[in-house]
Amino acid sequence: MKSFVSILALLVVLVQLTPPAHAQTSADFKSWGEETLTQIRKDFFIPNRKLYADEWKRDGQNNHSPAFMWGCGVMLPALVAGSRVDPPIFTEQMRAYIKALEVYWAPGNNGVPGYDVLPGPKPPDRYYDDNGWMCLALVDAYDITQDRTYLEKALAIYKFVLSGEDDKLGGGIYWHEQDKKGKNTCSNAPAIVSALRLYQATHTPGYLADAKRLYTWTNAHLQDADGLYWDNIRLDGKIEQTKWTYNTALMLRANVLLHAATRDTKYLDEAERIAKSAEARWVKPDTGAIADGGPFAHLLSEAFLALYVEDNVDHWADAVVKALKFVYDNVKDQDGRYGNQWDQRVAANLDKVGLLPQASVARAYLMAAAVLVHR
Repeated sequence: MKSFVSILALLVVLVQLTPPAHAQTSADFKSWGEETLTQIRKDFFIPNRKLYADEWKRDGQNNHSPAFMWGCGVMLPALVAGSRVDPPIFTEQMRAYIKALEVYWAPGNNGVPGYDVLPGPKPPDRYYDDNGWMCLALVDAYDITQDRTYLEKALAIYKFVLSGEDDKLGGGIYWHEQDKKGKNTCSNAPAIVSALRLYQATHTPGYLADAKRLYTWTNAHLQDADGLYWDNIRLDGKIEQTKWTYNTALMLRANVLLHAATRDTKYLDEAERIAKSAEARWVKPDTGAIADGGPFAHLLSEAFLALYVEDNVDHWADAVVKALKFVYDNVKDQDGRYGNQWDQRVAANLDKVGLLPQASVARAYLMAAAVLVHR
């Protein structure tokens, strides 16, 4: 009888020590991210230009045209995250891509250079949000390599982003340089996070001041009472009230970074309020899936990870683990390519995929690997 009790007690302990099936580790996410980047390179890489194409088609009828800057602005962060978790494999790929992206760099009509939507020579067509994503990627690249050329590039990009700010509507940054009809959360929120990352990198007070100014304006004009963010406000004052995960995600990160910079608890309280509201709106309680497209949803997963690092509340890490496990198990086809919607199962092999959804998944996996390795 005593022997049976001892065995039973041992089994109970083993069950308690065995992680649940969904509890993926940092090593899992690293492996998934690496396999996704490998598939991206196979499908999208343009060897003679060292750039990535915008679309892959199963029938082979690919045009091999370089991706739009939005796609670059997710592909580069994916390579940066790869470089963070596996430098021997991905650092040189990251460096080569940063260099190749110079063909997008354009002076524009205002004399302030920035990344164009497509490589030149061509008439300027520049977006402030595109450049915000690139600024963040270059600051991250500087963090990893301590190569000051990346910090200097980030500072140059930031200058362009801030050139989109004026006093109409009391401040704020436009979305599109050539079509200044309104001001969007997707241009202001990355600018705030960029300012705060540059403040971390340089300790220059002006960047913190910029962040607080834009933060105040964005909250006053584009935040709903539930803590989430609308899409844009037109110059006539009309608000487009669509809510996307990525707009809220970047403002969540802004609050996390403001707390890190100032230690003022109001920012962490606000970050947690926004995160709870975002979870209630976009995270499906039955599956844990994030109900949005990958190009937006990956930024919410990253924001939850940033909050986890700042407040050390396991719930936010667990939410990311569950969301990304759903993506890996359900949104990937048998050949390793991903559908766009992070809450919709892929039933058959995909006939065509875009760079954006693939790079978004890679970035999400690798950021999870980078953060959860310390868990």
